[in-house]
Amino acid sequence: MAGSLSITGIISGFDTDAMVKAIMNQERLPLTKLESQKNTLKERSDAWRELNSRLYKLKDAVYNLQSFMAFRAQKVTVSDEKKLTATATAEALLSTYQLNIKSLAKAHSVASNLIDETTTLSGGTIRITINGESKEITINPEGDTNGERLNAIARQINQAQAGVTASVVKLAEGEYKLYLTSKETGVANQISLADVGADRVLKDLGVLTEGGDIAHEAQAATDAIIEVNGDTANPAVRSGNQITDLIPGMTITLKEEGTVTLGVALDQDKIVQNVKAFVDAYNAVIDYINQHKTFSYNETTKTGSKGALFGDSALLSIETQLKGFLFQTVEGVDKSVGLLSLIGIKGASGVEGAKSGRLEFDQELFKAKLESNFDDIARLFGAASDGTKGIFTRMHDALFDWTGTGGILKTKTDSLQKQMSVLDEQMTAMEDRLAKREEYYYAKFTAMEKALATVQSQAAWLSAQLTAISSNWKR
Repeated sequence: MAGSLSITGIISGFDTDAMVKAIMNQERLPLTKLESQKNTLKERSDAWRELNSRLYKLKDAVYNLQSFMAFRAQKVTVSDEKKLTATATAEALLSTYQLNIKSLAKAHSVASNLIDETTTLSGGTIRITINGESKEITINPEGDTNGERLNAIARQINQAQAGVTASVVKLAEGEYKLYLTSKETGVANQISLADVGADRVLKDLGVLTEGGDIAHEAQAATDAIIEVNGDTANPAVRSGNQITDLIPGMTITLKEEGTVTLGVALDQDKIVQNVKAFVDAYNAVIDYINQHKTFSYNETTKTGSKGALFGDSALLSIETQLKGFLFQTVEGVDKSVGLLSLIGIKGASGVEGAKSGRLEFDQELFKAKLESNFDDIARLFGAASDGTKGIFTRMHDALFDWTGTGGILKTKTDSLQKQMSVLDEQMTAMEDRLAKREEYYYAKFTAMEKALATVQSQAAWLSAQLTAISSNWKR
């Protein structure tokens, strides 16, 4: 660039900037070549990163087809969700149950007398026992009013973490009640209370009688009792209303007493949705590979263009293996459903479809085959309970390897990044050299202008001298 000391053609009449620019354009050709190389590497790196992202999505979709738990999606039906709600895992058997909820599990709750300003509240030590575990708590009813003192008692009981929740309810102005409620439901968590020694904390509150019995039971502790399929002689008894061990693979939450029909069926729609997600993810990968592996030629312009990963053997290997999985078989699977194409997962139709390598999904055919051959299809996919490696198990293993930290995609992107870093260093060094060369050329042209100026000045002086001599001679 023109520096502050440069002279841009004032004497010579040359366009110095244009001449230096033309020279530098030639000297920048190696740098332009490096920039082009870096752009090519970046396109390849970006292409591998995007392919990695698509393969990750494909891996997730494949997982849902080869996982025993994910493939066996269950659908729960409940005749009355006001009484009961339920969820199921793949371990739940496909069946129907009649449940008669005889009682819900409830937490034990006891109450004090009505407390007003005439009530005497004393301090001391109380003992709370739940399910065989006891804790003694020192009570100090602090405050100016009985309302404040009652709140202090409740706070001290709660801080002791004795398995109960103490709460105060204001019934009217200056009238209160203290409630002690077990934190857990069920008969086993019934509250047992006592004043320690000669202290009278609970007796003064009216929680205990003078004989030490509970004076006011707000709610009795009860267990949940459920009769299953009409078996009145052997009901199920649980301490809580959320039950995970009544029916294997199911979590049941009881809400109200009454009779409920509970059903567990295969969630065919969920399985179909998972297969469709696989087909979509697979096609997204194949489309991207097709886009970046090909060479296209334009007959009009007589020019060709290559995909960013054209000719890459690793890409072609991934494509070949992915397509190969689709035609594999699994030992022990009925021949009528022994190939993916026989259950509705097949290559796209038509010449263009076959050429693309994309998949099509015939949902109706798949549903029909699933209805009649569920276990065989589960085995084909790899979702059988015996751990057989099915088609999607094998595909998932390959995808896991490719996209892992030591996989081919990470190796490719790391290698390309290193190559770009080397080019960056070369380009930086070349930029520095070119800047110095530009300064050198401007310095040369400046020196030339200065030399021409000196010659011009000397010529003017010489001309003046000659003119003077000529004038004197004529005299």
